[in-house]
Amino acid sequence: MSPSDRADHGPPSAEPPGQDLHRAGVPAAAQARLADLRKAHAFGSSLTVSEFAAISKVGFQPVGQVLGAAVYNIGDAGDEECPYGLAVYRGEGSRAYQPPGSGIRLRPGPVQPPVGAAAIGSARPLVSALYSARRAAIGRMTAECAALGGLGVIGVTLTIGPFGDDESVLEFRAFGTAVRAAGVVSRAQPFASDLSGQDFTKLVAHGYVPVGLALGVAVGYRHDDWLTQGQNRFTAGNVEVTGYSELVRQMRTDARNELELDLVRMGADGVVVRDMSTRISERKCPIVPFGKDHVVEATIAGTAIVQFARMAPPPIYGIHKLDGRRPVQPPERQVSVRLDGEAGERDDSPEPPPPGAEPGPAVP
Repeated sequence: MSPSDRADHGPPSAEPPGQDLHRAGVPAAAQARLADLRKAHAFGSSLTVSEFAAISKVGFQPVGQVLGAAVYNIGDAGDEECPYGLAVYRGEGSRAYQPPGSGIRLRPGPVQPPVGAAAIGSARPLVSALYSARRAAIGRMTAECAALGGLGVIGVTLTIGPFGDDESVLEFRAFGTAVRAAGVVSRAQPFASDLSGQDFTKLVAHGYVPVGLALGVAVGYRHDDWLTQGQNRFTAGNVEVTGYSELVRQMRTDARNELELDLVRMGADGVVVRDMSTRISERKCPIVPFGKDHVVEATIAGTAIVQFARMAPPPIYGIHKLDGRRPVQPPERQVSVRLDGEAGERDDSPEPPPPGAEPGPAVP
């Protein structure tokens, strides 16, 4: 956090909180709930006792529980095509090379099936919808945090589920605890972090602060061609299904690339990845009759971080033998963190006696 974000710059906005919440898409019921929290001067928290005690050591305290939700209709997934079906079944692919003088050509040569990345299709409209829905939920959650005067949200949980009985309508939810530091008012957008209270405390104690939630999403599909079907039979034995390996590897690579682009967009120094998931499903091929495709959705989520101060490394404790003798513990190091870029260490040693005073009795 830069010095321009300190409290001497005044409130972040001159508009009433209700206008900002309405612009962010927060419903009226949520605005009324936030107004009641501000009047009651009491906070709600989803943190455990250990998390609450941990963030208090670095000067943070909970403000209230905040949440955001967005319901999206996934009408266009962008998966109506199949690279294998277009190239082989419809004959739109490249023909196999036949050297001159190989005989009379009564018809064109066979079509070469796509291999590698060319055999994998990408569902770009679906990926765009997943990004938009998650960011809408996170944006409404951080808008509630700003209305409560918080600096950011920690312990964020992102969930996705069907809305009612229609599988094409999905509800995206973001839930966490807004926190603030006494005497600090940030002019920036509140951050969102999926780190726990203990991990957030360690992050701040090492001179880093969260910037936001970074996401990497990739969705792709691949047709089960004759080679994949042959490797997937029971009689094939213990062999690698190369088509499946290429599909999973490509989607995870695309998700990492999207995550790096998200970090560049937020101006972060790095990311602390907390969740990496891969969801695999099957579908009927939209081109090849009685054909089957495999669909892989890779998601990477983490907290983007930036350094605000250079902190001394924590002490390293040695390994002692358990021989019955209790090792002498080093004095506890109390770390005080200032959000203006400086770090200090509290000295708990006794003060020297004033000049002319008699020393007291020694304590055994």
